[in-house]
Amino acid sequence: MEKWERWTANPEIPDKLYLQALIDDKDGLRLVFTDAHENTHTFLFNGLVSSYRHTDEGTLIRTLEHLYKHHDPDFFGDWTLFKVTDSSYLKWLAEESTNIYETVYNIQHYVFLTSNDVIEVLSTEPPTLIS
Repeated sequence: MEKWERWTANPEIPDKLYLQALIDDKDGLRLVFTDAHENTHTFLFNGLVSSYRHTDEGTLIRTLEHLYKHHDPDFFGDWTLFKVTDSSYLKWLAEESTNIYETVYNIQHYVFLTSNDVIEVLSTEPPTLIS
């Protein structure tokens, strides 16, 4: 069963963020967010990103049901950054790749949960905060 934990990239980052842009280019995967005060916070994944997905929050009914079943709504309602262990997404990647990466890399599942978007990133390194 998936285990979600809050993740703090930097104590100065507000708990709740709103996605403004997702950019995948030669520099890596950049996620640009704003907070309630319109301050910009950019996360750059420039290590090995094995996979990522961007899904409308309202589509992930099973994921939301899991969160409601195992956590108080305050755990995720006003929080954006999470890490997931025992990840079904990571298990899917391992199956698809016939486990070639798992023997070499320690891949982590990062989740950015906003009121409209869910961005999940499977990466060997945490993102760098560049804002």
